[in-house]
Amino acid sequence: MAELTRQDIIKLVAVGRRPLCLRGVDLSGLDLSYLDLSKADLSHANLRKANLAHAWLHQVGLFKANLTEANLTAVTLRRAELAGANLTNANLSQADLNQAMLCGATLSGANLTKSVCDDANFDGAQTNAATIWPDTFDWRQFELAVESD
Repeated sequence: MAELTRQDIIKLVAVGRRPLCLRGVDLSGLDLSYLDLSKADLSHANLRKANLAHAWLHQVGLFKANLTEANLTAVTLRRAELAGANLTNANLSQADLNQAMLCGATLSGANLTKSVCDDANFDGAQTNAATIWPDTFDWRQFELAVESD
């Protein structure tokens, strides 16, 4: 159960204290769509089933965050730190992942359709046959850990 509400997050953003630190906070199931959380520290946060559609998460820290089944449609994650994050069954369609660091992230069943992944690093990411990559993405350039069924 989420420790904060959407309104709590909006108030924290409005105060303007940057960077926002929500390290390890349970934000599961929250609607955080369209919010600007740039440079926030969400490392180890629980964002399971959170709605982050169209959110601006530029340079955000999501190290080892739980984003299982999160809605990240059209999210901006430029230069974001997602190393070790769990993105199992997350929807990252149309996401901007330019220069994002996803080393060791779990992407099993994730949907990255139409995502932009220029200069993103997926080394050591865990994927499976259900992971959907963008049409133009060459996953062979990375050392991925592909799970067998």
